[in-house]
Amino acid sequence: MKLTGKIALITGGSSGIGAEIARLFAAEGAQTIISHHVSSVQADTLMGEIRENGGSIQCFQADLCREEEVSGLFEKIRRDYGHLDILINNAGRTFNIPFTEMTEESLHRDLDTNLLSAMMCSKYAASLMREQGWIVNTASIRGLYDAGRHGIMGYCAAKAGVISFTKNLALELAPSICVNAVAPGFVHTQYLDKDVPEKLKESWISQTPLKKLVDIKELAETYLLLATTRTMTGTVITVDGGYSILNR
Repeated sequence: MKLTGKIALITGGSSGIGAEIARLFAAEGAQTIISHHVSSVQADTLMGEIRENGGSIQCFQADLCREEEVSGLFEKIRRDYGHLDILINNAGRTFNIPFTEMTEESLHRDLDTNLLSAMMCSKYAASLMREQGWIVNTASIRGLYDAGRHGIMGYCAAKAGVISFTKNLALELAPSICVNAVAPGFVHTQYLDKDVPEKLKESWISQTPLKKLVDIKELAETYLLLATTRTMTGTVITVDGGYSILNR
């Protein structure tokens, strides 16, 4: 029960990586809060599951691309809990748009969804953290300096921004708040099972040194480590089965 007595917010917490982090944090004793934008059915299902297993969870809906909604989210947390110990900036999404078809609107969508939301949430979370706090950002292997992919340039740029933001914020908030990031590779999620063609998944696996997708439960354990350590800040942990060492 590593998080007993801790209050933790996971943005984008209703599905995928965020939901698995919420399950683990609740099992470790945290008073867990998730935020979502549109996935109310998934959020309700997750809350029912966690409560049935004896965990504590609450859900708030907010568009994290709008500062007034971010401010409102953290005001609800202040009202209901008084403070916040852990923020997991996990909200984000990949939009596939060829470079020649990018527009001002599409770039704002990439940057606002994947970078601005983390920056705004961190700003409001820091004011709710007391003598100690933890912020963990979800980056991506596509944000690493030697990685990228066709069709998602805006996403890659945003995730590179998350990595830079992590390091700068770590300096800004030290020594009271530890700020780190996780850069996942190809994670085995329900989305991959449902929407990604088998041949594409097989291609990813064949190019990964460990020859498997990242296990989502093991990935969540990395977030738990970074939400409890007091010896790491400004660090980015890559969890990708070795894929990024091939510079692809």
